[in-house]
Amino acid sequence: MEPGLTCRRRPPAADTVTSTMRVHHLTNLALAGLVPAAYFTPPDMPAVQRPVDLALGVALPVHAHITTNMIVSDYIPPAARGVVRTGVLGATVVALAGLAKLNLAGPGLTPTLRQFWAKKE
Repeated sequence: MEPGLTCRRRPPAADTVTSTMRVHHLTNLALAGLVPAAYFTPPDMPAVQRPVDLALGVALPVHAHITTNMIVSDYIPPAARGVVRTGVLGATVVALAGLAKLNLAGPGLTPTLRQFWAKKE
């Protein structure tokens, strides 16, 4: 390293660690089962719907975080990746917090999405 240059810590690349890729593949499988489960769960069964919503509230942001880091690795110049990855991490934390609040203190993810297709009275 040249004199006067400092080493800066960057957020870890979520797409380069083998264990993270394993998590990505597990979230693929989880979403393949959770999305149909959320769709086909009757609205009058909250005891079944809540665990599905909670699992979706974690699996969706984690999967999106890892996938977005793959896009960052492919398309963002190396000098800007640290800043972009920090933004991705911030967006993931906000998404996790928002979905947790929706699922724990609100109606839940599935009922909220069902409102888009509900017949207006």
